[in-house]
Amino acid sequence: MDGLKVQMKNPMFVTKGGVGYGVDETLKVVDDGKGWVWLAAEMSPGGLAIELFKSVPFGKRALLVAKQSDVEEMFSKVNWAVALGNIEKTFGGPLIKQR
Repeated sequence: MDGLKVQMKNPMFVTKGGVGYGVDETLKVVDDGKGWVWLAAEMSPGGLAIELFKSVPFGKRALLVAKQSDVEEMFSKVNWAVALGNIEKTFGGPLIKQR
């Protein structure tokens, strides 16, 4: 869990997001400047892949969100049942079920 906290505070690899679902990749942004960091999952050929975003992860399965400046507070208050339930919900896009 400590590794995830470190990555959410200062992500090494950030996936483009924002704008909306189905938008051309060239219009998406790495960081929308709002200070939030998102942990989201996406369906891949090998199953669910976990990614970090610094912009809204439309069309992904948003699991956790925290202010990048206060990740510790989010982890102290997170409701893991809700976070795990979000695996079944696509944020702003169609639900793609795993077989």
